[in-house]
Amino acid sequence: MNLFQSELKYYLRSPIIWVIMSLTAFLSGWSFLMSVDIFTAMQIKFVGMSDAPTLLQGIVTPVITAQTKVQLLIIAIIGGLSFARLNTNNGWSMIVSNQLNEWEIVRQKYLANLVVVFLFVLPVVLSIMVLAYVANLDFLVIIVVIMSLLLFIMWMLAIALLLSCLVDNSGFAILLCIVVFIFLWLLSQSTTNVEWGKNWIQVISPFYHFKQINNEVINMASIFFFVCGTFLSLSLTRLRLLHKRYTI
Repeated sequence: MNLFQSELKYYLRSPIIWVIMSLTAFLSGWSFLMSVDIFTAMQIKFVGMSDAPTLLQGIVTPVITAQTKVQLLIIAIIGGLSFARLNTNNGWSMIVSNQLNEWEIVRQKYLANLVVVFLFVLPVVLSIMVLAYVANLDFLVIIVVIMSLLLFIMWMLAIALLLSCLVDNSGFAILLCIVVFIFLWLLSQSTTNVEWGKNWIQVISPFYHFKQINNEVINMASIFFFVCGTFLSLSLTRLRLLHKRYTI
């Protein structure tokens, strides 16, 4: 069994993960159906409005945006446990003595955690795809919206792995991830330091770039932010593993 499989086994055999996944799926499904019900009930008021919201604006975008808030807790738990839990049962020694190089260890752990996190958003993604098919929406726009969520998750998970690798306690790692994620979210709400028509503090936040991609257009600058940020975080995690290998 390789590291990728053992990591998947750890999470998928955990009853707590399945309980959280069930609750998340229920809440996501309930919020999605509530959005559809409210949007349908408002159709009478939308008649005659020249700027009436579309299905994309009234249902898809709010549901996807709400998922980013839910994923903060999910990613904090999954990513926070990834490396921090290795301090028990001599886990670090087994990792650093593995024949895999540091980058391969990071890659396999990251991909395994990414698969688990994607399972949490799968019900919402499937629901939106079904809605797009039934309502005959533009699938290209739907793909862009879903891609914005997936890029956001990839970036945040890479940050969580880095934070988990820096601390020695699983509980503290999860708490640290939550604090950092909330701080990044608050940065996106900042209204200070506006120069040249742009708030440069907000540019640091992944929530800002998520909104840019989620604006029905492909924003290459935001895609570059997510891709480079993910690679940088994983590279720093690799350096931390390299340090661990020579200090344990």
